[in-house]
Amino acid sequence: MSNPENLKCSCPKVKCEWHGKCRECVAIHRYYKDHIPNCMQQFVNEKIKALAQIGELNVVEKEKTPPEYWDYVREQDEKAKQKLSDYDILQK
Repeated sequence: MSNPENLKCSCPKVKCEWHGKCRECVAIHRYYKDHIPNCMQQFVNEKIKALAQIGELNVVEKEKTPPEYWDYVREQDEKAKQKLSDYDILQK
């Protein structure tokens, strides 16, 4: 823990607005309880695969979300912010 390299965000989703804000990211995932943060998925999946082998089950990983999706989300967020900004200006 004393090594600063261990404290860097290890999430592969570098385009995510929460990248590098690990405390907030984990809090959001805990609140919504829909899945675990990407930075934790690899080692959790390895544990699940090991458990599945005990029960003679197969585990298939789901396809990762392409980076283009995050570009689109960010673009839509910017458009929505601009619309709100334009609306606020018109209201004044």
